[in-house]
Amino acid sequence: MKVRNFSWPLFLSPFISRMGDSLYIFGLNWFVVKATGTTSLLGMVQAFGGIVLLLGDFFCGVLIDNYNRKRILVASEFISLAACFSFAFIVNPNNPAPWQLLTLTGVLDVGLAFSLPAAKAIVPEVIHSKALQRFNALSNTTINLADVVAPLIGGLLLTIKWINFREFLAINGISFTISFLLFVFMPYKMQESTRERLSIFDSLASGFKYVLKSPLLIENVALSGVANVMYAAARLVLPYDVNHFYGGKSALYSILLSALAIGGILGGLRLTFESGRGQREKNYRDLIIASGMLMITGIFKFYPVLLVFALVYGFSMASFNIRAFTVTQDLTDNQYLGRIFGIWFIAIDGLQPIGSFVFGWATDYLHNWSFLAIGICLAIGIVAVNHMIKGMKKA
Repeated sequence: MKVRNFSWPLFLSPFISRMGDSLYIFGLNWFVVKATGTTSLLGMVQAFGGIVLLLGDFFCGVLIDNYNRKRILVASEFISLAACFSFAFIVNPNNPAPWQLLTLTGVLDVGLAFSLPAAKAIVPEVIHSKALQRFNALSNTTINLADVVAPLIGGLLLTIKWINFREFLAINGISFTISFLLFVFMPYKMQESTRERLSIFDSLASGFKYVLKSPLLIENVALSGVANVMYAAARLVLPYDVNHFYGGKSALYSILLSALAIGGILGGLRLTFESGRGQREKNYRDLIIASGMLMITGIFKFYPVLLVFALVYGFSMASFNIRAFTVTQDLTDNQYLGRIFGIWFIAIDGLQPIGSFVFGWATDYLHNWSFLAIGICLAIGIVAVNHMIKGMKKA
């Protein structure tokens, strides 16, 4: 198959899906916290979604490495669009029942569990290795652009009295439909493999053996797991802070999410010009900055501090994630990419239910101090991973 420096379907589809998904999450977070007054139900929903993602991660690697990756992407988008439109008809828009939110989250996360690793695994098949970081950075920039626009649109939609959670679901369904069509018509030919197809257990075992041979892969997976779980926990606290300390104004929540995304855009643009040298040191530096900003925000309860935090935190996390994905794509043989990204998301999704449940519950007691607790947890994780890798290199 001909490799290129760019692919419009792989570039546009994540942006469109993210636009709809960000609007849906915006609506979900706002309506649930507004209806209940706490983050407990939201934490439970996110924890359940994390469990579903974790279970999907165990199956996705073997399918992505053994079957047509484009078909997996198409099927994943179809499952998601069907779920959004179906629940738009049956959900109680003013006060969604817990079972409705849990079921909807479960189905959407089944699609997500397969689409994310498949998309990451298919990129090196389509994009030339020399253009990988630039393409990943540009793609991540457009995704963060969606995160900028979505809260602004979401805030505008909330000013229209007749719009409720049902409309947010329908918009998400439309975005998945467009993404589905882009993948359907994307040029792609599966690379033939002479290796026999492995069972799920054997596939996971071979993937773990492959990762364990490379300290850099271990470090990337471990740091990504810690950093992204803390990122999800921090986003969980944002609607709580706005509702309890800043008048419950949806516009202030929208601005925070936009600042988070603008930081991500700046981080992505930065990496389109950055050289590939010193990746490891740069990743640690960005995570240390993220940890420090979390702690500062937890200590100083002022909206301007929260706004600066969102901007810097988005910048640091985007820079880290783009580098980590590119390094993993460069270090991994094509036939193992599905399994490695499956293991990657196992590391992230295995901890997310615990993090969402713990901080969904703890925020009701810690309030703004939750940011400090998250920052401390991230710092401990960074130190622990660095110590582990140094020990492996000495062994």
